[in-house]
Amino acid sequence: MFSLEKFIADCQQALEDPSPEQTVKKLVQEAIADPAAFKAAIEARGKSESIADAILFRSKELTVLPVSTAPGMMTPAHDHQMWAVIGIIDGVEPNDFFLEEDGALEKKSTKTFKAGEVAVLKGKVIHAISNPLDVQCYAIHVYGGDLVEQPGRSMWNPHTFKREPYDIVKLSQYVTEISESSAANALD
Repeated sequence: MFSLEKFIADCQQALEDPSPEQTVKKLVQEAIADPAAFKAAIEARGKSESIADAILFRSKELTVLPVSTAPGMMTPAHDHQMWAVIGIIDGVEPNDFFLEEDGALEKKSTKTFKAGEVAVLKGKVIHAISNPLDVQCYAIHVYGGDLVEQPGRSMWNPHTFKREPYDIVKLSQYVTEISESSAANALD
């Protein structure tokens, strides 16, 4: 039976490895191999009202966050300033990857991660995620640092594409704005 507490403890232990993100990748692969058990463990914790409330574990060295994206949801481009391991439990998670050159944000590629897949993102990656499906998508994101308080994080205003300091409240506002705008455009 899957134990969320053991998973978190194993991720903490992985921080002592020379390549912790690769060890965490293996742990995430094992954890999502039984998606029903993993989802049940997360759902047993109850419904979260915000991203901050959803965090399963947070320290200076590690953040474990289940991510549930509603149909049509989109995030603005943002960075983490730390490695991240993303495991898709149900659905798909398209990631648009960007580079910032001479102050301008330019989309370079898109990679869609599907249920059962695990990806490692390097610390300087700029990306945005979305859910193009008409069903809820579930993933687990494990970060090599404190996702909420990491210094130097940025997000890009989805209207002006200018860099702004990361602000979780403003990010949530942007998610609502661009998700609603995308849904309205889809109806046109």
